[in-house]
Parts: sequence; C-alpha cells; structure tokens
Amino acid sequence: MAKFVATDYDITIGGTDFSASLAAVTLDVSADEQEITAFGDSFRSRVGGLKDASVSLDFHQDFGAASVDATLWPLLGGTAQIVVKPTSSSASATNPSYTFTALVTQYQPFASNVGDLATLSVTWPVTGAVTRGTA
Repeated sequence: MAKFVATDYDITIGGTDFSASLAAVTLDVSADEQEITAFGDSFRSRVGGLKDASVSLDFHQDFGAASVDATLWPLLGGTAQIVVKPTSSSASATNPSYTFTALVTQYQPFASNVGDLATLSVTWPVTGAVTRGTA
C-alpha cells in the first residue's frame, strides 16, 4: 500500500463496527527507556523496557439503539476489544490490523456547544499487548 488518504479506516469496538461514527483515531504505542550507562562510559546507553499503549477516539454521538451511547455506556469501568485497520479490506501485509483490549475509563455522553455537531472524545489505556496482524 502506498501513501493514502485516511477515508476508509475500519474500527470495531467489542465486535461492533464504529467506522461510520468516528472522525479520528490515534493508537499511541511506546516503550519505556531504561538507562544502562556504566562507569567508564562516555555516552549514555539505553535499552527499551516495558511497552505501553493508549487509544484516542473522536466519535459522532448517536443515541440510537445499538449505536455509540448504547454501546459505550455499559463498557464504562470494564474492557473492550478494539480492532483498527487502515481500510475496510481484509487484513494483509499492506492492510495490517491492530488488535488490543482497552480499559474504558471515561465517557462523556454530552460534550458539545449549542449549534455544534454532537461529538465526544475519549482516551483509553490499553491493557495487555497490541497485536499487529497481517492475515
């Protein structure tokens, strides 16, 4: 896959497709930095430590049955499996899927001003590993 415009992301939360209800997604994956510099070294040395991740999602709010509010509200305080792919095509080497479990720590049913599109934004920590799949 060459460079592309993000118009067809495929995002599921707990098995429900939310692609049409999301305007933005960010999966932030990092590794702790552990210093291993020893006496006699003239430059600092480091190794990677524990990995961490979080996901940020910008939703278009929807109070319909089986939609944003009906799905997210019961998840608050629990976990949800999330799968993100660059396009709605099957996972492949050029369309990898990222699968992880997020701890649903926040939810704002109402986060808009008068006259605005009803939206909400959340950032949830990932619990466990992020798996990159290509098949």
